[in-house]
Amino acid sequence: MIAHVAEASELSGRVVLWLDPEADYPAARLEAPVRLAAAYGAEIETIVIADASGELTDDVPFRLVGSSGRPVRRDIATYDHRFELLVQRCRRAVDNVGAAHGVRVRHSLAMGDAIDRISEMCVERGPWNIVALARMPVAGNDSVIGTLLANVSGATGFLLCGQQRSKQPRVVVIAEDADRLTSMLRAAERLSGPRGPVHVVIGADTASGYAEIEAQARLIAAEFHVPVVFEDMGPTYGVPEALTEFVARLKPSLIVAVFGGSAIADGRELSRASIAALAPILLVR
Repeated sequence: MIAHVAEASELSGRVVLWLDPEADYPAARLEAPVRLAAAYGAEIETIVIADASGELTDDVPFRLVGSSGRPVRRDIATYDHRFELLVQRCRRAVDNVGAAHGVRVRHSLAMGDAIDRISEMCVERGPWNIVALARMPVAGNDSVIGTLLANVSGATGFLLCGQQRSKQPRVVVIAEDADRLTSMLRAAERLSGPRGPVHVVIGADTASGYAEIEAQARLIAAEFHVPVVFEDMGPTYGVPEALTEFVARLKPSLIVAVFGGSAIADGRELSRASIAALAPILLVR
């Protein structure tokens, strides 16, 4: 499937940005989903999944005092007020970055299972959505990323946001097979701007595999309008960390990769790659 998001006028997709109200979102972390939406003429719809339990956490201490001077019980109403303030803070951050890039932003709130709610959003208005995670989920990284890919059928790609070290557009595509490369280069072409270039890194364990993928990739790249630069890395010989470190040295502004491949095999490798490269990562099916 092509990694694509529908234009706002088409009403058949958007960038679905999953926010965590407990997190802080500097503008640099929100640049990737907003720029992605701008590149496709799409809009952003944020989604916050509310905790149905209404239980307060102890990480933000506070104390309410009633008119009699006695402490007020910390009940669900208090929780709702705090939660609302956190949600408003997140939404303002997205609104500000969206306005700076001319991207329309909508907001939604849901309760229940996050995967189910996001899947329903993408089915309701799809199929050309890209789901963006404003940060890597703290718990169950493997299952969250894998479950999203397996269950959200109305999404063509998944973006893990991150701090952008590179100020210049430098899109790096990790090519592991020829079947997906056309759609990956098409997305990279759109996101790199009209002048490019797009950087391609071959991900292969053996010298023969590397040569085969490179030959196919060069034929595919010849059909694109932007310059495509093939980075000479060589085979990894079964060491995925070598590929991640090589990509990090390129100082990418965005990485396009396949989830479940040799470069990003699981959620743990995805998190490590994001930290090492200091760049957002667009995952394709």
